[in-house]
Amino acid sequence: MLTNWGVAAAGLVAAIGLSVGQPPPSIPSIPVIPEPTGPVQPPSSSDPGAAPDGIEFPTRTQLQLKVERDGLLTVEETITVRSGEKLNRRSPLRIRSGDRDRIFVVRDPKLEGNGSAQATADEFTVSVGQGKSVLRYQVEGAVIDLGDRQEVRWQLAAGWDARLGLLRATFIAPEIPISVRCNGGPYGSEQPCNRARTDNGGITRVSMSDLAAGDRVDLAIGLPAGTVPANARFAEPEKLAGAFALTPFSGFGLLGLTVLLLGGLVLLWVARGRDAKVLATDVGPVDVLVHDQNGVAFASPDGVLPGQIGTVTDERVDPVDVTATVLDLAVRNYLWIQEINGNDWQIMRRNPADDSLTAYERAVYDAVPEAGAVVSTLSVDLSRIKEAMYTDVVAREWFKRRPDQERTRWMAVGIGLAFIGAGLTAVLALTVGNALLGLAVVIAGVALALGARLMPARTKRGSVLLAQVRSLRGYLQSATPSSIPENDRELVFSRSLPYAVVLGESPRWLEAFGSSAELYWFSGGRNLPGFIAAMDRAVAK
Repeated sequence: MLTNWGVAAAGLVAAIGLSVGQPPPSIPSIPVIPEPTGPVQPPSSSDPGAAPDGIEFPTRTQLQLKVERDGLLTVEETITVRSGEKLNRRSPLRIRSGDRDRIFVVRDPKLEGNGSAQATADEFTVSVGQGKSVLRYQVEGAVIDLGDRQEVRWQLAAGWDARLGLLRATFIAPEIPISVRCNGGPYGSEQPCNRARTDNGGITRVSMSDLAAGDRVDLAIGLPAGTVPANARFAEPEKLAGAFALTPFSGFGLLGLTVLLLGGLVLLWVARGRDAKVLATDVGPVDVLVHDQNGVAFASPDGVLPGQIGTVTDERVDPVDVTATVLDLAVRNYLWIQEINGNDWQIMRRNPADDSLTAYERAVYDAVPEAGAVVSTLSVDLSRIKEAMYTDVVAREWFKRRPDQERTRWMAVGIGLAFIGAGLTAVLALTVGNALLGLAVVIAGVALALGARLMPARTKRGSVLLAQVRSLRGYLQSATPSSIPENDRELVFSRSLPYAVVLGESPRWLEAFGSSAELYWFSGGRNLPGFIAAMDRAVAK
C-alpha cells in the first residue's frame, strides 16, 4: 500500500510538471496561447485575469481531488475569473440515483481570495469575483461499494451561472483507478469530457472546455474493492414531501390560521345560534286568525307580505315569491286571474296601483301589461323585482345588508383566497419550501367560501320574524274549513293561500279547502295548482 502511495505521489509531482509544459486544449472563439516552458508567472495584482503577454485567458477552474484513507474526498479548486466578471455556483447535494436520492455532505468549505463559499444540508454555494481564488473542502458520501469494486463520484462543476472556458482536474487515490467515466454538458446529457484517463503513475486527468452556464461535469472513478471505507448515503426521494415538511416557520403560520378559522367558526356559531334562541325563547305563539264580533279574519304576523316572508326565510328572491305576490295582489283586488283554453290563464289589471303597494309589489304589478297577459307568454323583469325586494327587506331592518350581496361577496373572497393559496403553495413548494402555509390558505379560502352560505345575514328583528313565520306555518298545516265560519271561509282561504304557496304548504292547503265555492279573484275554473306551476315557470324562464 505504501508503495502505491509513493508511486502516486511521485506521479503527481511529475504530472504537475508535465501539465505546465503541455499546451491547453483548443477553446472555441478563444485563441490558443502556447504556454512557456518554465513555470507560469502569476497574473499581476492590477489585472488578475491577464496572461503574461497581456492576453486574457477565459474564466477557468483547476481541481485537485484526493481520496483519503478514511473515505473522505478532499478537493482543492483554483478558480480564475476574468476581469470584470463574477461566477456563482449553486449545486444540489441531494442527487437522484435510480429510484432514490444520493446525499452528499460538503464539510468545512473555505475560500481564499475574492469570494465566499458555504454548504447546507441541501446545497453547495460558491461566489467568486475577478482574479484567482482557492477553494478547499471535503466531501462525505462520494464512495460507494458496487460488488467487486468501489466508485468515487463527484460533480466537478455544477450550477455555475456563467460560462467556464476550461475545467481541468487531477484525481489520486490509495489504489490505482480501474475505470474512469466523465460526462459534461447540460444535465441529462451523455457527452463525454474532452479528456478523462489515468496515466501509468495512477493519476487521473480530466479536462473539459467551453462549459455553458448551468452545465455540469460528473466524474465517476472505479477503484478496487475495499480501497477505502464506503460512505455513500441514500434516502427516499423528497418530491414535494420536503416542501410540505412541518417547520417552525410553517408551524407558527398554521397556528395563526387555525386560530383565525376557529374564531370564525365561533362567531358563526354564535350568530346562527341567535335564530335558534329567538325561536326558543323570545317569541311566543302567534295567532294569525283575528276573531271579533264580525267573524274571523286572517292577519299575517306584523303585517308581513308573502314575498317578504319568502325572502326573509331563505334569504333570496325566488320565482315562488313572485307567484305568491301575484296571488296576493289578486286576492287584494289589484289583479284578476281567469282560466282560458283549459291549460292557460290570463292575468289582467283590476284596479290601479296605489300608494299602499310596496316598491317590489309595484314591480310585480307593472309586469302585467294594461291589456292583460297570458301566463304562458308573460315576460317578467325579475332583476327589477329582486332589486326592489332586497331594498325593501333591508329598509325594514330584517337584514343589515342585502343577503344576496353579503353571501356572494364572502363567497368570492373565499374562492379568490383559495386560488391565491394554490398559487402560493406551488411557488413555495418549488422554491423555499414551507408550502404548508400555502395549503393552509387554500383551506381557509374553501372554508370561507362554504361558510358564506351559512353566514347569517338576518338582524335580530329578522330572526324574530322567522320565529313568527314558524307559527304561521303551524296554522297552515293544521287549519281546517270546519274551524272557520262558513261566511268567512272564502276570504280566510284566499288571504292565506299566498302564504301557503311561499312556504310550500299549498298542496295541503288546497286539498283542505278545495271544495270551496267560486273565488272572487279567480274565474273560469278551480285549477289553482296548474296556475301556480305555470306562473313559477313563467317567472323562472
